[in-house]
Amino acid sequence: MEYNDEKAFELAILKLKGYASLWYETLKKNRTRETKFKIKTWSKLKKHMERRFLPLSYEQELYLKINSLSQENLKVEEHIREFEQLQMRVGLNKDNELTIARFIKGLSLALLIR
Repeated sequence: MEYNDEKAFELAILKLKGYASLWYETLKKNRTRETKFKIKTWSKLKKHMERRFLPLSYEQELYLKINSLSQENLKVEEHIREFEQLQMRVGLNKDNELTIARFIKGLSLALLIR
């Protein structure tokens, strides 16, 4: 099921628990006090959450992980799943030749020789 940005926002704030919920309530109060616009969309909330909860090196770590990913003892399907998850997190274009080269580079040498 696909939601629009506003509906996704509403669902996300309902799911916040513990510290994340307290953080969001504090963010709302601070924005009101500073006369800033209310956050009404998932994309805006996501940006604020990323700034607060992800380390500054998060994106760089993902790029390093995707560049060093290797199949090793994983089945091909597991390697594909791991690669695709990293690809989505980083936002790489699936059809990009560099992305395809990264994937092939991580495959087992024995598999490539076949």
